[in-house]
Amino acid sequence: MSLAASLTGLQIEYVDGVTEIEERLLPPGAEKAKLGNGALGAWRAHMNVARLIVEQNITSALVLEGDVDWDLRIKSQMQSFAKASRLLLQPGKGDYNFDATIDAAPQSTTSPYGNIDLWDVLWLGHCGSRLPKGDDSKVQHGRVVIPHDETVPEAQHIDFEFGGNELKDDYPDHTRIVSWSRANVCTLAYGISQGGAQRYLFQLGISRLNSATDLMFQQMCDGSEGRPRHNCLSVQPQLFQHHRAIGHKSAFSGISDHGDGYNKVAFTKNVRWSTRLNFEKLAYGKTDYVDLFRDGEPRFDPEADLKR
Repeated sequence: MSLAASLTGLQIEYVDGVTEIEERLLPPGAEKAKLGNGALGAWRAHMNVARLIVEQNITSALVLEGDVDWDLRIKSQMQSFAKASRLLLQPGKGDYNFDATIDAAPQSTTSPYGNIDLWDVLWLGHCGSRLPKGDDSKVQHGRVVIPHDETVPEAQHIDFEFGGNELKDDYPDHTRIVSWSRANVCTLAYGISQGGAQRYLFQLGISRLNSATDLMFQQMCDGSEGRPRHNCLSVQPQLFQHHRAIGHKSAFSGISDHGDGYNKVAFTKNVRWSTRLNFEKLAYGKTDYVDLFRDGEPRFDPEADLKR
């Protein structure tokens, strides 16, 4: 993680993970939720991050889980996301086409991603999301369409995991969409505002613990399971994703069971110029970057042990 951040110009701070939980001190609902030690440790680690943001009065922060990966071009991707998020946070706005409205993205005085009081969470890394539709009353329907994005793989290469296929079915190749969050799964990476951290710390750390952390984030963003809806934006394909290193699959997660097999080829789904797959190129100043998802190539299948 330190090497990836260094080679792509990011500065990160670590917050310790949690391995021991005092169950009698958990918020209401925890006993009924029956979460395992891994899920409880992940919940507490995310709450510790929110607490840190609140204690230090940090305006906003990007929170990354320790096994994520990102494209070498993450900074330009985030600049595009920032313009899209500012567009979406304008009251009463519907669908956008990024090419037509890029110069019309409003300026913001408190955050590049829109005024800080207008958003709680920017869900940048997930393992599945849906695009809100007109008949979906849970969240707002606006979306910003970013066409001709060379950092996006062809649709045949995109793995939507637990999400919907709307991006593949309704849009041409190399399209990225920023929208209001809907049915997101996995808290791989997210921006959170000071107000968002306060609200999440109350809702998930004090008021009620009724599910795994990512599903409680989903409840907050969708306004489900009796929680008020919060202002959350998401992006498809995601900008941060799990990296799967060579080694035993049992090491993929401390929460979920990925089996006892052995992963023979390192990969990161949906990320074209993976930082972790390009460590050697970056460290030695080479520019012929590894791209597992080149246009026109057969769909990458890690189970087939493809080496391209």
